[in-house]
Amino acid sequence: MKLSEKTRQRISKLVEKDFAISILNKRLPKYYNDFKAIKSLKLKPFKHHLGITSAVFVVEYKIKYINLEGKIKVIDIFVSAHSDGSRQGSYKKTKVLYENGFKDGQYRVVKPLFFLAKQKAFFYVSSPGSSFFGFFTEDTSVDLTGAMKVITGWINKLHKIDTKAIDYKWPVFNILDMVPSPKKFIKDFYAEDQKLGKSIDDLVKGLDEQDKKFRKKIGDILIYGDFHPENIIMKNLEATDLEMIDFTDIALGDPMMDLGTFIQQFDFMGHNFISRKEIDKHKQNFVEAYFSKDFKDIDIEYINRINLYQSWTAMRSAIFLFYMKDVTNPIDDLLEDSIQYLELAKNNQKSINVN
Repeated sequence: MKLSEKTRQRISKLVEKDFAISILNKRLPKYYNDFKAIKSLKLKPFKHHLGITSAVFVVEYKIKYINLEGKIKVIDIFVSAHSDGSRQGSYKKTKVLYENGFKDGQYRVVKPLFFLAKQKAFFYVSSPGSSFFGFFTEDTSVDLTGAMKVITGWINKLHKIDTKAIDYKWPVFNILDMVPSPKKFIKDFYAEDQKLGKSIDDLVKGLDEQDKKFRKKIGDILIYGDFHPENIIMKNLEATDLEMIDFTDIALGDPMMDLGTFIQQFDFMGHNFISRKEIDKHKQNFVEAYFSKDFKDIDIEYINRINLYQSWTAMRSAIFLFYMKDVTNPIDDLLEDSIQYLELAKNNQKSINVN
């Protein structure tokens, strides 16, 4: 569906300095008791997509404000907006987690501020530090053991939340509830190439079959849904705490999805920087840290479920690149990886790595 001109104009206001100052002057006193007025604001867009069918903005506001004593204070605020309205759900989910154990301490979520309905925009306080992946790619020779333990500590805490004790209706994850839908992308793959279409068609059927096999054994466990290295914010790789951002996809589902998604994304994002041997080692260390067990002692069913979601994640990346027509990242290797991960899951193979 074509994006309306009204929606385009409303979301575009997020990169207008006067509009940002006006909104923040009205809203910030609720969150900062000493706030009087903004003195200066520097605006930096990180995402600024204004397409025919969608708009996606991520903007940083570096703010100096005058407090009630006349002194200058500095704060850093981000806003994330999407024309599909998904950031409202992200705001609500972040707020629930913030108020239920993730406000402070070792494992936190980004501090939510407010949601602006007309702009479909979620405002939040900038997390201290940089992405785990950014630190890692600066020096690929560093020991990631400590960082992996902290990261798995955060996701373990999420997986242990008593969802029945929280008054919130969480969505339920479905492996085939994707955008674009399987019906659309399978058809488009066939239109591009019959062999390609057959590969993706078989993959979707295989993933659905394995998912149904495991789903009945899983309770109401909260999962992050998009657990990858760029959503993890740390002060440095020696830090013993972290903050997570982007809760758009959080839902009830299989906790092994978070493990499978993370290690496959780490694999895909890291393969241009480090050797296959190093990637495989880091992936195994991550899984061992989550379970606090040697890999050989982890139940094969968990490994199968991790591989199911490695397969699903690789397929999703291939679909994204297919529509991007990204020649620098051909999808053949991703599809082959997806097929191999699924075979590992089907055949009870005690491995999380493919060649």
